[in-house]
Amino acid sequence: MAVERVTIRPATRDDADGIGESHASAWEQAFAHLFDPEFLARSGASRRTGWRHSIERNLRPPNVLLVAEVGGVVRAFGQGAPTDEPTTAEVRGFYAHPDVWGTGAAVALMAALLDALATDAISVVLWTPRGAGRARRFYEKAGFSLTGETRTDTVTDWRTGEGAPVDEVQYGRRTR
Repeated sequence: MAVERVTIRPATRDDADGIGESHASAWEQAFAHLFDPEFLARSGASRRTGWRHSIERNLRPPNVLLVAEVGGVVRAFGQGAPTDEPTTAEVRGFYAHPDVWGTGAAVALMAALLDALATDAISVVLWTPRGAGRARRFYEKAGFSLTGETRTDTVTDWRTGEGAPVDEVQYGRRTR
């Protein structure tokens, strides 16, 4: 399969549906073994449409919201922002549509996101489900390592607010 051209750029309001589709599809595929199938389907559907309502706040500084277009279609997004620690930023969302897994689109997007966050931060952290093996391998290949911090978070169906607990691990790295 030939890899189509990847374009990384700042997100706009018009990207809400593409971000939502990438988020939901990645969520449904990557977390199928972590959540009840009905909750996963509802949560995926809420992410698919929910970005129309949440994109505005994610576009406001100091947030950074980037997308990766593959063949002119948004297929991945990365969102980050500063933390309460002065020199640390957090990757708060990073998802690629399963259609582009393994194509290099996510690698290019992560590099661009880290560059954007490096403006104000020298280190970056992120949280990911303990059982998300594919995501964890990706982050490790991108230079992240476990910090030793863990937590139990609650992920929600954006439409109903119904939640499900998930054990998470924290990763960190320098921005450059």
